[in-house]
Amino acid sequence: MGQHPFSKETHNFSLSSNIGFLYGTSYEIVYKYPLEKEYLSELKWEIKPLLYLGINFNYEIKNPAESNGFIAGIGLKAALPMETGTIEDRDWMDPCTVYGALTHFSSHDNHTKAAFLINLSTGYSIPVWKLILKFFLNIDYMYFSFEARNGYKQYGDNYHNASSVDYIPWNSSFDREYDDAKGLGISYRQHWFLFNTGVEAGFPLNRFTLSGGFFLGPSLCIAIDDHHKRELKFIDYLYQGFAIKPTASVFFSFSDNFDIGLSAAYHCIFETRGDTVQKGGDYPGLYMDVAGAAFKVFEGSVMVRYRFL
Repeated sequence: MGQHPFSKETHNFSLSSNIGFLYGTSYEIVYKYPLEKEYLSELKWEIKPLLYLGINFNYEIKNPAESNGFIAGIGLKAALPMETGTIEDRDWMDPCTVYGALTHFSSHDNHTKAAFLINLSTGYSIPVWKLILKFFLNIDYMYFSFEARNGYKQYGDNYHNASSVDYIPWNSSFDREYDDAKGLGISYRQHWFLFNTGVEAGFPLNRFTLSGGFFLGPSLCIAIDDHHKRELKFIDYLYQGFAIKPTASVFFSFSDNFDIGLSAAYHCIFETRGDTVQKGGDYPGLYMDVAGAAFKVFEGSVMVRYRFL
């Protein structure tokens, strides 16, 4: 009799846990005009670094170097709440005595309050020569919650500027005006939805397996920006974006069941653009094609994997 299609002899399930870090920057962007690239404001939320714990459950055929087969997996990463650098806010206000010059700058501590990354992957594995090629269709969800606290502004004479007076270019000699009330100034949350396809090549070498991959696809983002001291809220719906992610890993097999490995990836989400809804302030309403975001982060991790043979 033939083997059952999901018998232990033909299929392999594995459970792995990992500890890792993210290092880079998440960007919040406001454009001056629809359909143009000129910035009105840019906020750089540093992630330098952010530590996380992860768990993954995967399925593949037992001997991928010998036969084709479907693959699938689900992974979850949860970050540790921590201070992860600074958040720098820059504005290019008009009219300015020097067109296009920076007019406002502020810097605060960035506290990453929460971050979750979920990955759902499906694909197909094919042995080619000495390589194992894996072709994927994946969905990724990433959530980040940032808070700006305890910082300063460098606005100079632009701080109380009236609309009838031209702004002047920012200068590093501007006085630093520290927040009177220590605490929360801005909170910013990003919900990223990534739909990507990609290929990964694995090269078994005795007890080692070397792998490299490349993934790409469209990105969507919903972002919420709360300016607590000004009682302003911006909700961004960003639907024009594209992401790439190169990956690399090396695993060492202690036995048929246990592996340990190192992995690295670079998450690059190019400027994702869309609309914003302003709540509160003097001019609430919907503003088309002036909101944006981007994400550029390096990832590294150490993983331990157990295979249920």
